[in-house]
Amino acid sequence: MELQDIPVWRNCSAVFRNYKCFFPPASDSYKPRVATYVHERLLSVISILPLFFESGGLMAVNFHSPEGLVDTSDNLFHLYKAYSIPSGHTKSVSPVDLFPQHDYPTLVLGDLNIHHSASDPSRFLSNYDQFISSPYFERASAQLVSLLNTAGGYTRFPFTSNHRPAVLDLSFANTTLLPFFSSWNPSLPPTSSDHAALTIILSTPLLKGPPKGLNWKYTDWNLISSLLADLTFLASPALPTPHSLDLWFDDCLAKIRHLITSNTPTKFPSSYSKLWWTPELTQLQHIHHHTSRLMRKNQTSPALARVARNAYFKAIQSAKRVHWSQFLANVDSR
Repeated sequence: MELQDIPVWRNCSAVFRNYKCFFPPASDSYKPRVATYVHERLLSVISILPLFFESGGLMAVNFHSPEGLVDTSDNLFHLYKAYSIPSGHTKSVSPVDLFPQHDYPTLVLGDLNIHHSASDPSRFLSNYDQFISSPYFERASAQLVSLLNTAGGYTRFPFTSNHRPAVLDLSFANTTLLPFFSSWNPSLPPTSSDHAALTIILSTPLLKGPPKGLNWKYTDWNLISSLLADLTFLASPALPTPHSLDLWFDDCLAKIRHLITSNTPTKFPSSYSKLWWTPELTQLQHIHHHTSRLMRKNQTSPALARVARNAYFKAIQSAKRVHWSQFLANVDSR
């Protein structure tokens, strides 16, 4: 659990039952503005090392486990928490400190008090807004750090009518952590703060094997033919329209498809099966091998064979990217 602009009394932050609080120590030059609360159960199974900087608005926490975290071989997880306030034409937390380069999972959370089109595309940005926010997003892009709350949703609802809702609370993940990101949700119950409470869910990607296929070799077509004769369909529309005709056709097709597939045995996929493989790739593969054979027999030009080969391998890379994007978007949460 993360808090920003925390209340401090006698150099101590708020206390919550069953949680241990870590926050920057107070000094004469600044007060702590961020805090990290860790549940006691987590403290009993992993090692936690808080790190503090020369500003009360930035801290980091290292989570370490020799057995690995979230069912993976990664034994180190890094969390950054920031609260940046204006300081002239700069911010109190610099982009370099906020987005270091790490090869282990790293999550960056912060109320940076900046406006950017990536997090709030509907907002009109002034030159000052662009000047202040660009260094953070340029640094994040250079470090291959991705913004998580791109799906929209305001994070601050001001109590006054002079300001409109905004997206000030930002969440970033580096490439190592990004596959574990499941959801970002600002719809928790309201608090007394003008900032919404956010929930970020990280889960282990479940690696699924290819689904079972239909073994058409053992389809009982005689049985299917007899059952097909007894299959009843809805009456066709008396006065068909394009929409009603499509609905009637889809209903008939679904019944026929279900009858055939339910009477066809399944088979386990081959060890060479790929989830991202498509019928179009099979066709391009046949064309590639056919033109390669013709080229070896001097029956076609090398240029034509090269075109077929490049089209085949480019389609493979495209199919892999599409499948990976869909996998990250629909990854199961625990």
